[in-house]
Amino acid sequence: MNTLHAWHGWPELNTLAHSHQQGVRHWLMVADHPPPPLPDHAPAWQRQLEQDCRYHQQQAPYLISETLPGSTLLWLPENRDGLTYLAALDTAHIHWHTPAPILPAAAAVKPWLALPPPLPVSRVLVVGAGIAGAATAYALARRGVAVTVLERHGMAQAASGNRQGLLYAKISAHPTAQTRLLLAGYAYSRQLLEHSLPDSDAWQACGVLHMDDSDAETRRNRQLAEARPDSTLYRAVDATEASELAGIPLAHGGLWWPHGAWVHPRAWVAALLAHPLIEVREQAAVTCADYQDGLWTLGYSHAGREHAIHGSHIVLCGGADSTTLPLLQGWPLHNIRGQTATAAAGAFGQQLRCALSGSSYIAPAWQGQLCFGASFVPGDNGRDWRDSEHQHNLQQLTRLHPRLAADLGAPYGGHAAVRADSYDHLPLTGPVGDTAAMRLCYAKLAADKHYRLHAPCPWLPGVFANTAHSSRGLSTAPLCAEAVAAALLGEASPLHPDLQQALHPNRLVIRSLTHHQPWPQT
Repeated sequence: MNTLHAWHGWPELNTLAHSHQQGVRHWLMVADHPPPPLPDHAPAWQRQLEQDCRYHQQQAPYLISETLPGSTLLWLPENRDGLTYLAALDTAHIHWHTPAPILPAAAAVKPWLALPPPLPVSRVLVVGAGIAGAATAYALARRGVAVTVLERHGMAQAASGNRQGLLYAKISAHPTAQTRLLLAGYAYSRQLLEHSLPDSDAWQACGVLHMDDSDAETRRNRQLAEARPDSTLYRAVDATEASELAGIPLAHGGLWWPHGAWVHPRAWVAALLAHPLIEVREQAAVTCADYQDGLWTLGYSHAGREHAIHGSHIVLCGGADSTTLPLLQGWPLHNIRGQTATAAAGAFGQQLRCALSGSSYIAPAWQGQLCFGASFVPGDNGRDWRDSEHQHNLQQLTRLHPRLAADLGAPYGGHAAVRADSYDHLPLTGPVGDTAAMRLCYAKLAADKHYRLHAPCPWLPGVFANTAHSSRGLSTAPLCAEAVAAALLGEASPLHPDLQQALHPNRLVIRSLTHHQPWPQT
């Protein structure tokens, strides 16, 4: 595991630059406040750090990457979350430059939800070139790891293929695992977007307005605003202020997320995959996997011929195709179809300055077109364009803003895709166990789910997953990619231990035992 250089309170920022020159790449800060204001002559990297700190929320850890090239900075609040995170780390790999905080006892981890010891890394094979696969490849490449990405179609053509996707967090007022992931992921994705697509017209920091367009949305927005009145991520606005922010008259107020953005996902995916240590092979459908002598071999078909490629590790990022891939076949994921539309923006639609979200969503015009949607059809694997769903999206947009809907020009088309989801609506992020061996090893859980078992988990060596992000991938997949890269290389995770375990792929295997479900499922 790489050594974390830690401070209780922020050091002088020049200290980070000096340690970076000495080869230090991983830092940890325990502080309740961001670094002090910078002087006018501060270097650009310190200005970027100050910018990245804007998206901080009081949960642990808060990840800031690329403060300086190849670096990772974890910022912990000095509260229960922060100290619990610290207690879970291996103290032998933390070098404190100040006295360390007093920590609680570390919580026990069930063996199937643990992280395996890291294995030697040569080349990592990433399966899938949507936002999850691209972010995973980038997270590894920026750490100096060579990556080959195998994509059965073309990059960002499936669930990442919408013309405009929203980067935002639609959260509960309660600290659920999904809310915590969305907040942390939204903050990290917002940073990564700035770093990876600077000066690009393929995204816009326009802000997102969650409108009070129903009783349920009004109640949720009010609860959030009251629960965190000091939040820098969002605030309540009335109809008058909402109209000023949007640039068009609105009948309702809502919850304003000033750092929200829209992005053209294909441009973002392409930028992440452009790293010199990443090779992309498109039209490469993976057909089989074999492990021998410490190396994985993936077989794949391309242009009517069979090929093979070798690597030390595999990361499965197949989205809706995940359960057809070797090593994840028969896993209990379910698919959800979604369709968005694009249409010419009229004179009124061109005035929209921020994204609107409620019963549907619409982004500001880009290149003369508006993108809106999306339908939500569980259990449907169809990827065809359907006029019935287009009409549904138009009806939902009419409900959100009748004048915007009436101003649309002739539809130019849109995009239909299928997204993968899990039973608890959380992605699969982390190492993958040998499911057959796990079901034998932990069989007693079928009779008593609280039975205490301590046998180490039988792993598929070097196999990880970053998939099943449903419609939230822009906000969750990049942070989960960092978590996978950290686990693969033995670094400190950017996820709190509770959240890391909540996302662990093996939870689905154990649930199949405790719920007396067959495995694999069909």
